[in-house]
Amino acid sequence: MLAVVVILGILIILGVIGLIVAAVMKVSRPAGQTSAFSVTVPAPGGHLDSIQTDGNRILLHLSGPKGDEIVILDSTGRTLGRITILTTP
Repeated sequence: MLAVVVILGILIILGVIGLIVAAVMKVSRPAGQTSAFSVTVPAPGGHLDSIQTDGNRILLHLSGPKGDEIVILDSTGRTLGRITILTTP
């Protein structure tokens, strides 16, 4: 019985240490790392027409000299897809 208590105590201590390490790693992010939102900036001459949220999705309507585009992001800012809107028949 004493061995079980000692082993469980060690496992609890290791779990707490793991949580602390994970929290520190999440908080300390390299200074040069940018977020995923920076890749969705419209091209030169382009602009953001509208933003729409749908659940945990964000839809950006971008317009520019090369045409319109819909960018689909998830709630973390990761690009899920891009849809090019053809304006000519």
